[in-house]
Amino acid sequence: MKKENSKDICIYCNSYYAVKNGKRMLKFREHQRYICRSCNKSFTLQPSLQTNKTYNLKTILDSISNYNLGKSLRSSAIPKSTIHNWIKTINLPMHRLRNNLKNIQQHEIILKHQFIHHKQPFLFQYHNLKLQFAKKFPELIDYLTTINTQLPKDIFNNSKRISEISKKPTTLAGQPGVAPSGVVDPIERSEIGLPNDVVGLEKISSKQNYAVKLAEIASQITTDNKKRHEIIENFMLINDTATIATEIPIYLKKEESNLNQNLTGHIDILQIRYHKIYLLDFKPEPVNKTQTINQLKLYKKALSKRTKIPEQKIKLAFFNKEGYYEV
Repeated sequence: MKKENSKDICIYCNSYYAVKNGKRMLKFREHQRYICRSCNKSFTLQPSLQTNKTYNLKTILDSISNYNLGKSLRSSAIPKSTIHNWIKTINLPMHRLRNNLKNIQQHEIILKHQFIHHKQPFLFQYHNLKLQFAKKFPELIDYLTTINTQLPKDIFNNSKRISEISKKPTTLAGQPGVAPSGVVDPIERSEIGLPNDVVGLEKISSKQNYAVKLAEIASQITTDNKKRHEIIENFMLINDTATIATEIPIYLKKEESNLNQNLTGHIDILQIRYHKIYLLDFKPEPVNKTQTINQLKLYKKALSKRTKIPEQKIKLAFFNKEGYYEV
């Protein structure tokens, strides 16, 4: 018997014979269509935010963000009751801290600094109010708040990108070839400054959480991966209480990388949860898990070197609209 799944239930006859039947393309998003093999009727199943017929998703997310930045709803052309319904539907935790923003100037809520990394601009941001959640990591607070003045900017133009180093092919016992799925050769790992432990991808299971939900929404706003990054990072920084900073520049010096060259990169999302630091990376599908794990582990090593925070206090995860994976 077919396992019951709410997405497979026909909304007309309530049978479990509904199957995917293509997608309906709209101006700002796409809807998954279903057809019932029992009654032969077709339909779509979408969260209420995505079926809004008056406003597109970007307008909805921008309105929620403005509210959670402490901006008055009076200046919006959208009815206050409508915005409150959106806030209630998506159920974000940041509205609980909204009153704490009253004593902070708008330009001081989120601090932004642009950096050039191999001729490409990156916008580092951190949430001033939410730094309070990182009090157990004063070294992290110091690093985030002094990046603009203390970061050796020249190193970001005279270095190898961590994302590129992580693509280095794996080998077996130092011989050319392809390593088994989920195995990264110890010799190769030590060469790029990673611990000599073996990563078993079979132990990494997918979870469904808020980050996945947002990635799914963002994927319907734009098909441009760079814009998806921006939408997800900005929305989580403003609306998610755990997200402290985004696009954090990080580096390993020559003597720290074991490659006799500087390594540099940017951490997509930094969170504080359960008294631990979480480094999150958004990876559009399809994702190379081995490469992503190598990249995240180098980020952890670099952040630990810069802040002196033990690596065991730093957790790693990557996500997309399909799932959330903790390493």
